[in-house]
Amino acid sequence: MSVMINMMKYKENLSMAERAVLDYLIENKDNLRDIGVEKIAEAAYTSPASVVRMCKKLGYHGFKDFKIDFILANAKVEIPDNKEYQDVILTKTYEDGKAAIENDIRILEETLKIFNIEVVEKAAQTIMNARKILIFGKGSSYLVCKDLEMKLRRINKFCIAQGESHDQLVDASFLNNKDVVIFVSNSGKTKEIVSAALLAKDNKAKIISITKLGSSILADLSDIVLYTSTLEGEFRSAAMTSRISQLAMVDALFTHCAYVDIERSIRTLETTYQTFKKFKR
Repeated sequence: MSVMINMMKYKENLSMAERAVLDYLIENKDNLRDIGVEKIAEAAYTSPASVVRMCKKLGYHGFKDFKIDFILANAKVEIPDNKEYQDVILTKTYEDGKAAIENDIRILEETLKIFNIEVVEKAAQTIMNARKILIFGKGSSYLVCKDLEMKLRRINKFCIAQGESHDQLVDASFLNNKDVVIFVSNSGKTKEIVSAALLAKDNKAKIISITKLGSSILADLSDIVLYTSTLEGEFRSAAMTSRISQLAMVDALFTHCAYVDIERSIRTLETTYQTFKKFKR
């Protein structure tokens, strides 16, 4: 459901002051990017508190969350709902690369619908409090593991991404209840990943998984599951939409990890930047 439709749906639950804010936003949706709470309140002849209350009644944590969603909703590329997913390679019907991008946009929208902020926050706290962080994946999922590894190391959380099965088993052998393993697997049933998860479970490590929505062995073994959506079947030309949804979830997870101690995170990112700057000379 679009943000605009959602706004109209809950309009009846708003007070007169909040409706005035809503009407103003609808009429000035193209200018919202440069407008703050105080200016909206002034233009709608109400208070900043009314603006924030309206946002919360629409299901947002505050004006900032609403503004981001509202801008994205009014800027996004519209893809017909009745357009079925087609593998751009296996269909043997070449048009152009636009179809692949449209698939990526759709899968991000679907993943956003099932996004659970409380679960992501719990995962971030677990990661930032861990003694040791391991990130396991196979094939294209391992590329996602490396992306998360790079991000966490930039905020001084040392972790290791492993894509080789034997290395995963070796590392999982020395875990304990102070450690966390993040498994990235679209299917949640890759044999090597399940084996490593079983070993991590035996050693009392916390298990976080990033896997597609639905039941799977990996999800059952996990303490925390971050679900993604995917359009692809088991037989596919490449991990396209599944990889995109996993990378998006990694970005969301990293953001929450950084905000566990945002001042520290900014300092470590500044240190990283200065290091790169020094050795580029």
